Amino acid sequence: MKWISLTEEMRRADAYASEEMKVPSLLLMEAAARSVALRLCELVDRENDDILFLCGVGNNGGDGFACARMMKHLGYSVRVFYTGSVSSLKGDAKTNYEALSGYGVSVLTMDQGSAFNHLAETTEWVVDAMFGTGIDRNVTGFLAQIVTSINELHDDGRCKVISVDIPSGIHGDTGKVMGCAVKADETITFCRLKPGLILYPGCDHAGKVTIADIGIPEHIPPLLEAHYFQLDKEDLVTLIPPRQSRSHKGLYGHLLVVAGSRYMTGAACFSSGAAYKAGAGLVECAIPEQASTVVMTNVPECITYPYSDESDDFSWVKERVKASSTVLAGPGLSQQPYVRKLLKTLFTAVPKTKTLVLDADALNWISSDEDLKAQIVKRGRNTILTPHIGEASRLMGKPIPEIMQDPIEAVRALADEFNCIVALKDALTLVAEPHGNIFFNSTGNNGMSTAGSGDVLAGLIAGLSGQGMGAFEAACVGVYLHGLAGDAAAEKYGHYSMTAGDILKSIQIEKLMEA
Repeated sequence: MKWISLTEEMRRADAYASEEMKVPSLLLMEAAARSVALRLCELVDRENDDILFLCGVGNNGGDGFACARMMKHLGYSVRVFYTGSVSSLKGDAKTNYEALSGYGVSVLTMDQGSAFNHLAETTEWVVDAMFGTGIDRNVTGFLAQIVTSINELHDDGRCKVISVDIPSGIHGDTGKVMGCAVKADETITFCRLKPGLILYPGCDHAGKVTIADIGIPEHIPPLLEAHYFQLDKEDLVTLIPPRQSRSHKGLYGHLLVVAGSRYMTGAACFSSGAAYKAGAGLVECAIPEQASTVVMTNVPECITYPYSDESDDFSWVKERVKASSTVLAGPGLSQQPYVRKLLKTLFTAVPKTKTLVLDADALNWISSDEDLKAQIVKRGRNTILTPHIGEASRLMGKPIPEIMQDPIEAVRALADEFNCIVALKDALTLVAEPHGNIFFNSTGNNGMSTAGSGDVLAGLIAGLSGQGMGAFEAACVGVYLHGLAGDAAAEKYGHYSMTAGDILKSIQIEKLMEA
């Protein structure tokens, strides 16, 4: 598991290490610079390549100064361009700036800005150490020109770029581009991931991200306050319930899937099939009788419970819920009037102690009906909502661009408002618990932007929940596995040609855990 820290948390962690643990801040800067230097030594041709360090006024620039000194000492061709005034340097950054002269490293400053373009155009590698994670205003003026020039050279393939801690111009906590931002091939960040390296558009600027240990212990209070995290494959071994040697289907959950309608049968097939692929012992699909044959044919393992969509008698729901361990509702249900009463009956029948996963049309009904919403809010943390951005927009009553601008705030607000687990599906899917932690997914690809992909995810989450996983854990692991399956499908079928069925076929949990 990787914990992700906000800019302020990292600032306090640095201060704690220096003030409480008595680790000189200069040593932390030296360790940060050394981690960048080690990577440069792996990448740069010492005999033929030049390295241009772009250093700003703060500690990020200090990291750059220290790294430039190290690379010069190792025999590399090094040039430094400082983007501030010398009088504004202080502390460790000033110390490392002053040390450059002893190593014969000349520094050009903003007063010699006319020489910048020549420097940039004649270098093979650029080390971006201008702004760091603390940027809080747009990049303008000559600094913006520097960023633009470097990006143009990078896009033309004339130089490679390594960013120190975060690409300059990317907001450390939101991933927003602050006017303009450096496009890096790689970013070496210190101690922990920052949200801006993971969220869009920041992640598109960061390139390959490496976390460097600079000697700040994980157990110190500012780092223990983190509420954001990612999963690794190693975590799956402890999170996914093990199969027992003396085994039967009753041990792995009886899942009730309430999905599908006359003209949307695929959703029921995808969600039911995914639940089985997650390891569910038995899956029962309640579906209108006109569509039940499709499920029987395409998911023969699934038990079907055909019902009439022309009747308002849903008395059967209570017995079907009683027999189940987890309930999934919504995929392909439609917006036909009978669905409202079906959902109201279902929400009443599912006890708070039983996990209820809601997707697609169930979410659309909740967003337009206060009574249904009130039922969900009362249920609490054993409910999982899986909206995509459009569905989240309807649930929140906010425009899509506003949600895309700040998905962390959106998923947090949804979890708090509905008092349940929320998986906000996007290029980077986030999972939040009410007033608690937020999971940042790290798997998946753009080929998964295809009809039915969300139905597969809903079934996967429900199938894991039915085996005894907690709602939050099932949502996080389900999202992570869904992305792994999508990556496996993309490798086999390609991003353009993969379908939801390909994702479903790629859910082979043991293989995904090992790959």
